[in-house]
Amino acid sequence: MKVHIIGDGSFGTFLKELLPPFFEIDNAAETVILAVPISAYESLAAEHRDKHLINVCSVQRPSMEMALKHTDNVTGIHPLFGKRTPADRRNAILTYQLALNSPFADAEQEFLDGFAKVSKIVRTDHNGEAFTPDSHDRLMAKTHVAAVLAAKQMKVFVERADDVPDEFLPNSFRLMRDFVKTLDDMPQGTIESIMANPYF
Repeated sequence: MKVHIIGDGSFGTFLKELLPPFFEIDNAAETVILAVPISAYESLAAEHRDKHLINVCSVQRPSMEMALKHTDNVTGIHPLFGKRTPADRRNAILTYQLALNSPFADAEQEFLDGFAKVSKIVRTDHNGEAFTPDSHDRLMAKTHVAAVLAAKQMKVFVERADDVPDEFLPNSFRLMRDFVKTLDDMPQGTIESIMANPYF
């Protein structure tokens, strides 16, 4: 299957490395993965309204609302992994699927089948309810947003101790420092999207 990946940031670049065994990367493809910050969704959805859009944004409800203003042909899936995530720990939450009569329904299924080879696709929440963009964002407000906020806050303490030799650091501080390093995996666009969560 051919896919066009829009986005040259950390996650878009990672997808361009990760997907070629299962997808052909082609800028003329009918299926377009939007691996961009939420601030770019409105214009890109309008620009590609005649294609099948794959929304991989870290916040799903606002990005889906923007995309759906321009086309019904949008699949919502949030990959909960990055470049450093071990292959056996990759999960992605499926939040929105096309109507069965969509002209892109077969393309969507082909995409999901291929993506399932790089990530487990989670369709229901811990209560057995099908995910929606809204339920996804409610969950991510408790987890994703909390992790970013905590790491930003802890970064102040880590930077304050950057002159302390490693042998004088307690293990608890080292663990905190390692947690703060997770921010390094998140480009500004990803943090922007996470912080656009309507339930934060």
